[in-house]
Amino acid sequence: MKSMALYGKEDIRPFSYDLQSPHGNDMIVEVLYCGICGSDIRMYFNGPTPRYTIPVVLGHEIAGRVKHIGPKIKEYSVGDIVSIAPIIPCMQCEVCLRGDDHLCQRNQVIGTTIHGGFSELIYMPDEMVSAGGVAKVPQGVPFEALALAETLACCLHGIRLVPYTVGQRFLIIGDGPIGLSFLQLVKRMGASYVVTAGRRPSRRKLSKKMGADLAIDVTTIGLENQLDELFDIVIIANSNPASVSQAIKLTRSGGHILLFSGYTYETKIEVDPNILHYRELQIHGSIDATVKDFNKAVQLLPYLKMDQLISAKFPLDQIKDAFQFAKNNDVIKVVIQP
Repeated sequence: MKSMALYGKEDIRPFSYDLQSPHGNDMIVEVLYCGICGSDIRMYFNGPTPRYTIPVVLGHEIAGRVKHIGPKIKEYSVGDIVSIAPIIPCMQCEVCLRGDDHLCQRNQVIGTTIHGGFSELIYMPDEMVSAGGVAKVPQGVPFEALALAETLACCLHGIRLVPYTVGQRFLIIGDGPIGLSFLQLVKRMGASYVVTAGRRPSRRKLSKKMGADLAIDVTTIGLENQLDELFDIVIIANSNPASVSQAIKLTRSGGHILLFSGYTYETKIEVDPNILHYRELQIHGSIDATVKDFNKAVQLLPYLKMDQLISAKFPLDQIKDAFQFAKNNDVIKVVIQP
């Protein structure tokens, strides 16, 4: 079985490990596509953080086909097309039982603490299958689009944290795969007006194609200097800390800011608490997605254009080239095809 494992900074090599025969509710999935996530790119070029078990096969945005199933499995058949959630929760702790299984402290993370999808096959343990983390895919969804189910699920989870009503006005700061996924979601959910902000012409063009009412170029003039209106909800879909202060200025009183993107360690942001207090601004943090969010996102795939976010596909043995390509300014999403 071919796999590619991360050993350190810019050190990814062929890796081989054995998969046991599935028993109970375990299964083995053939990987059809696996997306390169922003976190994969950071770990490759900057070196893995302590939470990673090295060497590890990266890749947690997985589309696959069921290849072998354990004797107790009834809901799946060999040949089923599936998408796989990235987190294996324990489903027994207080956090999981209250429905926040994405925050489980006992979890295993695919492509981080256990081997992921940059491989021909991946083993799904009973805990994952029983929790619902292997989602059957509706008919008509391009296989490569399934690799973006995890991206969509995280966006769906973020939107779910923000009080939302039909007809609201959104500003999305960032027009990469996350921003463009949010754009499709909020338009489908009934947003009356959506503005995206980004730096790259190709992404602004795609934003307009996907329904943005306005796609702003922030390369020369500051965002707040181009808008004379305030928004009900501002989504920060990039890792620039300066976007937080921009969001605060551009959110209406009583509005909501979704802090979605991750930042480098020890990043500090200065916020005047009086602005939050007197304008009743609500700031929400969001990370990952619950298993329930993931399954809902998979069901949404036939109604969205997630495959249009894919810039290129690379075979597994060209994964180093894929990482280099993923750094290009005009690239949105790169997927590996084992």
